Amino acid sequence: MTDIVIHGASSFIGKNLLRNLQSRNFRLIVLARENSKIDTGDSDISIIRYNRNIDEIDPAKIHADKPVFFEFCWQGVFGDERNQIEQITVNIPLIINSVRFANSIGVKHWIGLGSQAEYGNLNKRISEEDVCRPTSLYGKAKLISSDISASLCRHYQIEHSWLRLFSVYGPEDNHDWLIPYLVKTMKRNGAVSVTMAEQYWDYLYIDDMIQALKKLVFSKGIGIVNIGSGKSVQIRTIIERLKTILKSGSTINYGAVSYQKDQVMFMEADISRISGLLNWEPEFDIEMGLTRMLNQYIEVHN
Repeated sequence: MTDIVIHGASSFIGKNLLRNLQSRNFRLIVLARENSKIDTGDSDISIIRYNRNIDEIDPAKIHADKPVFFEFCWQGVFGDERNQIEQITVNIPLIINSVRFANSIGVKHWIGLGSQAEYGNLNKRISEEDVCRPTSLYGKAKLISSDISASLCRHYQIEHSWLRLFSVYGPEDNHDWLIPYLVKTMKRNGAVSVTMAEQYWDYLYIDDMIQALKKLVFSKGIGIVNIGSGKSVQIRTIIERLKTILKSGSTINYGAVSYQKDQVMFMEADISRISGLLNWEPEFDIEMGLTRMLNQYIEVHN
């Protein structure tokens, strides 16, 4: 029996991982705020609540044997939130407390979620060897957190993994990112307002992300790695494909939204490192992922 602790199980990635691990040979422990909505439907999952900070929890309440710890919590991921001071004052202490708490309960492997924003606007295929030049406080806070978490894990002799995620998508995403926005709007034949959509971005389907996380459960720490599909796709292609699959009557207003000042026009992950370390490759290309996502969306909403 493998013990797993998840902090941030109400996030898009967290809830998908939790759902996937249920009814398998794992003991699952969820750490959540008092007001966090965690609907597991499984009485065998232990949910331990806290008010403000994870370090309020008495480690003696965690009955686990050398668990694997997933850290998915982060404050401020949308728009202007990415340049608010809380990126530094809230999130960096959150990561420090997470690793310290992990040590107090005997965690063997701590896994944190980074971002392609740590690299900044490189406009190229990105490997872990590229120099990081983040342009937002969000990216800077993630980068600092990757270094601090690695240092603390070395100090506590905990295995460390930090996944620099490019873009992930799938059904039930609770964030109003581009693809969920397009699906919701096109389903009601509403007008879609976007940029000229000339960007090429890297999108990873959620099921592929979960498969990588599951492999990490049985892996030693792999350090800082990129995680993405490894293949970029033009945003305009995604828009047109969704419109076709949904048979939507939406008008697409290209250019109605201006590019950001530091707009990333090309973003693609070199995933050779994580692929080699975990023997993992994404199974879903963008066509398969969008089709699967929409089929599940239609099942739920029709």
